Amino acid sequence: MLQRSYKYRLARLVFLAAPCLASLPAAALEWSATEVELLHSSRFREPFNPNGVSKNILTFQHADGFSLGRNFMFVDLAKSGNQERDLSDNPESPSDVYAEAYTTLSLSRLTGKSAGTGPLRDVGLTAGVNVGDKDSQFHPQTRVFLAGATVDFAVARGFFNVDLLGYWDHSCNNAGCPGYRPSYQVTPSWVLPFSVGRVDVEFAGFIDFIGSRGAGTVYQVLSQPQLRIDIGKPFGRKGQLYAGIEYQYWRNKFGDDGVNESHPQLLLVWKF
Repeated sequence: MLQRSYKYRLARLVFLAAPCLASLPAAALEWSATEVELLHSSRFREPFNPNGVSKNILTFQHADGFSLGRNFMFVDLAKSGNQERDLSDNPESPSDVYAEAYTTLSLSRLTGKSAGTGPLRDVGLTAGVNVGDKDSQFHPQTRVFLAGATVDFAVARGFFNVDLLGYWDHSCNNAGCPGYRPSYQVTPSWVLPFSVGRVDVEFAGFIDFIGSRGAGTVYQVLSQPQLRIDIGKPFGRKGQLYAGIEYQYWRNKFGDDGVNESHPQLLLVWKF
């Protein structure tokens, strides 16, 4: 169970992320989608730790659309096994919370003229924030601000977008604040539904390409593609319960050269 102080930090982080979703509070929602994911793997990696680390992750994810664009956010709650190590190389089993929130304003809707042509559906202006807090002895606290453009591509079903963002990292830890330089993030993301016979499937995911931020960091590549099968459909719950696999690939995790992850995770999804 999370300690009271940790619950407080969770509430504070969600509060910090909320302004991105509330940028236009008076706008009526045109659509919304919410889901909860449960993930497990025993092959996570952490800096300065040669061991594989087991983690259970609970993810709350929400997206919605309004008259001028859309919002997206997620919150991860993760609990690590005791394979993690503190600063004295003793076992520890920390919990951490991590959240991202973004608002995208559609140029087509802002101007009243189509901003897309051919394979392009629209172009948008995007701003976001990433926040995190881990109750380990090193105590990393993520604070990242992003802004730039998003390109929406035309697909028959689902969506395929690419974010082109500036990346300003103001994260700190118990050793201090490294003072990172500005960088960039390029992120294709997608949800592509399809069917195999009577089985409904979704191929979803993203790939983050993040540049070096200085202070000893190198570039990062993080990808989490998911293959989800609608297991609720045979029981009259179509589009509500999915099971499948998420594959995590993270090269130079957190910008630490040579800290790489490549492993599958078991996935269970509830959609609301």
